[in-house]
Amino acid sequence: MRAVEPSRSYGVATFKLTLLIALAAFSMAAPLAAPVAGHPADTAAAVPDPAALQRLGVTIGKVDIDIHNVFDLSNPAENKPLYRWADRIHVRTRRSVIQHLLLFHSGERFDPQLLAESARLLRATGFIADAKISPGKYNRQTKTIDVDVYVRDAWTLQANIKLGRKGGRTESGFGLTEENLLGTGKSVTIAHSNNVDRNETRLGFSDPNVRGGRTQLSLVLADTSDGHRRALSAGRPFYALDTRWSVAGSALNDTRTDSMYDLGEIVDQFRHHTREFSLEGGLSQGLVKGRTQRWLAGVEYQDDRFAATPAGPPLLLPKDRKLVYPWVGWQVVVDDFRKMTELNQMGRTEDIRLGLDLEAHLGYSTTGLGADRNATIFNLTAHKGWEPGGAGRLLLFDTSASARWEKDGVHNALLTASAVYYHRVLKNQLFSAQLSGAFSRRLDADNQILLGGDSGLRGYPLRYQSGTRSAVLTIEQRFFTNWYPFRLLRIGYAVFFDAGRVWGRDPRGTPSLGTLSDVGIGLRVTSPRSSTPSVMHIDLAFPLKRQGTNIDSIQLIVEKKTSF
Repeated sequence: MRAVEPSRSYGVATFKLTLLIALAAFSMAAPLAAPVAGHPADTAAAVPDPAALQRLGVTIGKVDIDIHNVFDLSNPAENKPLYRWADRIHVRTRRSVIQHLLLFHSGERFDPQLLAESARLLRATGFIADAKISPGKYNRQTKTIDVDVYVRDAWTLQANIKLGRKGGRTESGFGLTEENLLGTGKSVTIAHSNNVDRNETRLGFSDPNVRGGRTQLSLVLADTSDGHRRALSAGRPFYALDTRWSVAGSALNDTRTDSMYDLGEIVDQFRHHTREFSLEGGLSQGLVKGRTQRWLAGVEYQDDRFAATPAGPPLLLPKDRKLVYPWVGWQVVVDDFRKMTELNQMGRTEDIRLGLDLEAHLGYSTTGLGADRNATIFNLTAHKGWEPGGAGRLLLFDTSASARWEKDGVHNALLTASAVYYHRVLKNQLFSAQLSGAFSRRLDADNQILLGGDSGLRGYPLRYQSGTRSAVLTIEQRFFTNWYPFRLLRIGYAVFFDAGRVWGRDPRGTPSLGTLSDVGIGLRVTSPRSSTPSVMHIDLAFPLKRQGTNIDSIQLIVEKKTSF
């Protein structure tokens, strides 16, 4: 468990400038309006209810795939010279890529569940900005139903420029990412960054459908000022609820300098070399009565070595660990999703899982397989959602637990839980409240429970307090506007209140300062055209407790997050 990088009280300014923004700089301003929601599939001729079609046992006739470009040139607001130029140079997603992602094909039995799940898979790719699948023309004589697949491409060529200040040093970075190379769905990244911890030059490649199949491949090669990182993963996952088997493997070789923090400052450092290998697989009977159960098994090799840095011995050097263990697991997934908008994103369709998703693993590491200890290893994750009071209200709960039992008791035990409640006040206003906590026991010395600007307390520096337990409450009122400048950006804003504290004593940290809290306001900017669902946060936070602390009265935080 590693926290994100720390920053001073003025935060970190991270700017991701895409080529879309360059287009906006030179284009004519379009009327300020909300994104167009309609598409050809919305006006399809009336057909029998999907459930009725399934009861009739109809088969799928023609599958009509309609791939739209980034900009809609039929809309006068988008029929501008540079938008037309952008559409011309953008390589649309290939039809074969869409076909390989669909869970249904012509001649098969019609199943509305497969249509809904296929649309979710398309939207999850990133290089598809929006996808909708609906029944088309129905032929009563042949008992066939055509299926209309509407897809709108996202702008996938990202020019990433990072600027900022952290810990008295300037951060910088630049790179290029293409998330839909030549319309094939493959992703390539070349980037260089300079931050407080290290300089890094990174090359990344991923292919979610190798040779048009269901095999996935990911590769990362990075050279850093304090080491290197090599990561490879490949396999055929449970890509759908009705998938019957999976197999996957991964390897990691990582050398770096780890830093431990207190009051936003580095208080300890040590060298860390990690080697990991894993191989796993699973079997399932598929989707049965809206529920999928999977039996899992695998083997893990984890070797962590620690050493002093050239600067000298650390305050607390973690002990080396070598775990080699087979494991078995079980997963249950309930098919229950909702399509929502203006929740954590702006101008994007969000697929919210309400059904239970629970996965548990149990393994045993033994010296007989080359480990340096005998240990029982347990991991669990769970997610569940509800709609208390009906539409307009949403409650999501997530938890995870992990522990290692050795001959002298439990080690590195960590329990986390989070509950977030959403209430749609008005069409363009959303109230949210989130309560999260963490509890640990005998954490390994290379792990910390941290609380600060990167973990819910925006009025305080990142990694400000450390302990053995933590709790954070965040209350936020979100405002979604119809402001859509240049047909590229969506704008929102929020007011918020944060409160949290840590308990227990970190061996390297200072005693808890008690409950810390802050209030603030923030601007949110995102581009529904971009393949990356990122949101730029520009926050002003005001800490309500400064006595006994060394922080400023106003915190300016500029950062990129994955949600509102």
